[in-house]
Amino acid sequence: MTEARLSTPDDAEAAFYSAFAGTDLGAMAQVWHTGDEARCIHPGGDLLIGTGAVLASWRQIFAGAAAPTVRHRLLHRAGAGDLSVHLVEERIGPQDADSDDLTRVLATNVYRRTNDGWRMVLHHATLPLVEPPQHPAEPTSAGGRLH
Repeated sequence: MTEARLSTPDDAEAAFYSAFAGTDLGAMAQVWHTGDEARCIHPGGDLLIGTGAVLASWRQIFAGAAAPTVRHRLLHRAGAGDLSVHLVEERIGPQDADSDDLTRVLATNVYRRTNDGWRMVLHHATLPLVEPPQHPAEPTSAGGRLH
């Protein structure tokens, strides 16, 4: 298997969600930083420390599972130097599920630039959200009073 060159944090994120959607442990392993710096918290789960523990959890998640529908949308990005932090909305469900039937989860993904390209060092996902997303109204310039 040829190792992917993840030249940007966005490349690493795309590779992560592609591996997730394909239940591909080999591809997932290529995304993660190797060593004790890797951290993962799955929805409702405990803190996993180190690449071995993180990949063991993905192995368990993928075991016998049909490839899910996984969609993600970047909500916010912040970065400095060799770190990039992404807040994303994930939509996850059975293959061929309607958009309305996908479970909504928020996740924080942190990527670090290494000698081998960008690698994930943290994935922390919330429990499934039961409320629909709240979209604040766009501010207007009508000059009205707030209170």
